[in-house]
Amino acid sequence: MDLRQLRYFVAVAERGGFAAAASTLNIAQSALSRHVKELERELGGALLERGARGVTVTESGKVLLARGRWLFGTIDDIKAEVRTENREPSGTVRLGAPSSLADIFYAPLAHLIVKRFPRVRLELSEGLTEGMCDRLLRGELDLAVVTTPQPNDHLDYETLVVEQVFLIGPPRDPLLKRGKLTRKEFEGLPAAIVPLSRNPFPPTVPFSLRVDSALPMKRIVASGLGYGLLPFSGIHEEIEAGKLSAALLPWMRADRVLALPRGRPVSRATREVFTGLMQVCRDLVDEGKILVAKPRKTSR
Repeated sequence: MDLRQLRYFVAVAERGGFAAAASTLNIAQSALSRHVKELERELGGALLERGARGVTVTESGKVLLARGRWLFGTIDDIKAEVRTENREPSGTVRLGAPSSLADIFYAPLAHLIVKRFPRVRLELSEGLTEGMCDRLLRGELDLAVVTTPQPNDHLDYETLVVEQVFLIGPPRDPLLKRGKLTRKEFEGLPAAIVPLSRNPFPPTVPFSLRVDSALPMKRIVASGLGYGLLPFSGIHEEIEAGKLSAALLPWMRADRVLALPRGRPVSRATREVFTGLMQVCRDLVDEGKILVAKPRKTSR
């Protein structure tokens, strides 16, 4: 069976006769009848019942008709998709990221996309991992950068970067002056400002505030009310300006992951934004604005 024979059969079945189908297909009726008979011989039974008033589709013919319609619809979709790939990408891409990354990612990403793909429109938002995963599942986002997400059967993940994590405090904080903390020192902290998402602080550390954005967290920490946790990408400007102090937590990592809804068609525009995010991340690592975590040692 080839596509031509299948197309001939579908045309006869849909138009109710060989004469009407032959006229539509611009083929001799005898040739059309011969092709359909060859198809019936190959499939081992009648697909059409011929009569004086035209043809009717047999039960096996109905199966082939349904499959044929589906197949030709798929072929049309493939053609449209390939034509789209040959044109400049366009459309809206809705991207979400945590505030600590949005602050340094969004500006260079916007410049890159506007310069390379002027017909792509970006909608950029901020949020915590749990909220952005929910928005992806509801179809409110096309792509999101999330931090150490929980496994989900309906989302696909690809690691963007694994960052070092720092404990942050007010300027010249005596606890952070060595630039690195042990687990024991970390677990003995007096107070913390924690994110609204999964709490990374041990239960021995009391928290006084919960926030959902890096900016208010940094301002509250700078006032001396408690300590917070952020990767270097979220604090590099404040550290350089002396507005915060920070100490590395060598055992703690922030896995920055690109998340996409599983099974949902991905537009070319979304793929280009995905690629752009990877490039922006590499550039920020090269500039020293993102500190990549060292691989964990494996025991033998």
